[in-house]
This record gives sequence, structure tokens and C-alpha cells, in this order.
Amino acid sequence: MTTGYRLQFGNMGWRGKVGAIVAAALGLAAAIVLVVLSLGLALILIPIVAVGYFIARWRFRKVFETVRREAERPAAGNPSEIDYTVVDDDRGR
Repeated sequence: MTTGYRLQFGNMGWRGKVGAIVAAALGLAAAIVLVVLSLGLALILIPIVAVGYFIARWRFRKVFETVRREAERPAAGNPSEIDYTVVDDDRGR
């Protein structure tokens, strides 16, 4: 069993009709303003994000290239084993 709901504007007076028109116009204007602001914000943010992305990509490539070059170079001068002697500093105290 369904109950139907039907809008009837026949019993509205002239003030109600003017109010409905004004409300519809304000709603449409608010929707248009929201779309314009969203597009404006997107036009500002998209280039900023794109520039940040390209700078980050460039820096990561630079770092990875440096790490790769350091890994390929032999470790000259870095001894793997050292002979050392422990000195007792507490003897003179």
C-alpha cells in the first residue's frame, strides 16, 4: 500500500508564489556561486600541486642518482676490520 504525496500550488497566494520564485532564484544563485568558487579554487590549486609534484620528483631523482653513484663506487679508504686497544682512563684518578 503506497500513499502518494502530491504538491499542490493552487492554494498559494501571490505572496507564496513570489516567495517560491525568490527561494528558487536564491538556491540557483547559491549553486552557481558554489560551482564558480570550486572552479576558481581548482584553477589556483591545480598548478600549485603540479609544480610541487614536479619539484619533488626532480629532488627524488637527484637523491636516488646520488645514492646509486655512491653505491657503485668502491669503498676506498673504509677498512672493514681494525685492530684496536682499549685504554684504561681510570688509572690516573
